[in-house]
Amino acid sequence: MIRIIIARRSRKINRGHGIIHHMKVAIIGYGREGKAVTEYFRGKKSAELFVCDANAELSLSPNKITSAAKIHLRTGPDYLRGLASYDLIFRSPGVPYLTSELQAVKEKLTSGTRYFFEKAPCPIIGVTGTKGKGTTCTLLYELLKKGYKKGRVFFGGNIGTPALGFLDELTPDDLVILELSSFQLQDLDRSPHIAVVLGVTEDHLDHHKNRKEYVDAKRTIAQHQGKNDMLIVDADDATALSFLKGSKARPFQISLDAHTEPGAFVKVGSLVINDGETGLIFGERGATGLQGEHNLYNILSAAMAAHLCGVPVEVIQKAVHDFKGLPHRLQLVRELKGARYYDDSASTNPSTTAAAVAAFSQPTTLIVGGSDKQADFAPMAKAIVEQLNVKTVIMMGQTAPKIEAALEKAAAIQAEEVVARIEATGRDVRRREVQLELVTAETYQEAFMVAYLTAQPGEVVLLSPGCASFDMFDSYEHRGEVFTRYIEGLGEE
Repeated sequence: MIRIIIARRSRKINRGHGIIHHMKVAIIGYGREGKAVTEYFRGKKSAELFVCDANAELSLSPNKITSAAKIHLRTGPDYLRGLASYDLIFRSPGVPYLTSELQAVKEKLTSGTRYFFEKAPCPIIGVTGTKGKGTTCTLLYELLKKGYKKGRVFFGGNIGTPALGFLDELTPDDLVILELSSFQLQDLDRSPHIAVVLGVTEDHLDHHKNRKEYVDAKRTIAQHQGKNDMLIVDADDATALSFLKGSKARPFQISLDAHTEPGAFVKVGSLVINDGETGLIFGERGATGLQGEHNLYNILSAAMAAHLCGVPVEVIQKAVHDFKGLPHRLQLVRELKGARYYDDSASTNPSTTAAAVAAFSQPTTLIVGGSDKQADFAPMAKAIVEQLNVKTVIMMGQTAPKIEAALEKAAAIQAEEVVARIEATGRDVRRREVQLELVTAETYQEAFMVAYLTAQPGEVVLLSPGCASFDMFDSYEHRGEVFTRYIEGLGEE
């Protein structure tokens, strides 16, 4: 087996970010990471903190105010005014990096994630991609908890604990897993020791200027890696594969096809790790705890990263077999009157809805729609129309008209293709057995009720919105919980 050297990073101080001493520090956005930054610095007697947030009703609890650091609130529509007066500015992920007020003070700008990379004394594994980050990170955490022998394993970032929450606990022997969103990666000037890049489509175009700018933000995860670092990419995704171009890191490719490159792949139904010297089988394609072919990429990526960290193959094999996934990700809610109900509320992107639909062969009623992130629904609509088992699509929320238009266009294109095939061959080899029905629901309650009323024994009802949730819910978790409670409250079989 190849020996992987875990490089120790020097703790450099960059642009004054490494030391905060008697400084005026602005924390832009008091969300999850903004709170973590405030909590981290409030007891250090080193800074005067200014929490800046658009919410004019924001208040800090007394225990947050009673601290060695002075904390002030700047809230309301003008919360970004006067940024030049601060010595250091922490941007929270939910505040767009390209906001003009922030760009005007870019030399003072940092983030909780960036500060963590500058100060962490131990190796970091960073995971990004449009979807699958949470599942991959959580599985990897389970693998490393069981099989990493050099030190402790910490997990945070975009989900779990904000990274600053455990920064002061770290030693050089520890290992950190970070789920990294495009917002967190956007201004990084360092990359993790092991970078994992899952499929990259497009997302958050309400925050990013365009798809290129979104992909460039993701690309930061690999841009600053050196020859002692490792880069794991989804080789079946052209954008993710492009991250290898110009990389100095050692490459590992993930694929659902057998190949000879170092990486992890599927070969004759077996899940295989190849580190360049040794090929190891760690599971079988149909014997994992996760539903759907798209989850194989998450499994292969996590297994590859764990192997590079020295986790024994038998530990990987057992953990992959036992892992059941995260809530709201193709999670079976219940079986009711012969129909099975699945919560995939974490699907906030059209590409993940397309993948979720492909996970089933049974007749399926699909619930889609939510708040608008300026996503392109054409590929999702094409996948739904071509997935012949989808019998009903129930559209709800702000994006319902866009999804309906995309589905109608995709259906028209497919109808033209059917006619052309019949004229050319005399038959249609992909005939839809049932007409695809489109239903627009005014409320989510109506959407859930229509799905229940149309479901038949042996069928699937799938909540996989392909959109953010903020037009009707507090979060995708809230949306999934409401769906689960609704279905569980329908009575017994």
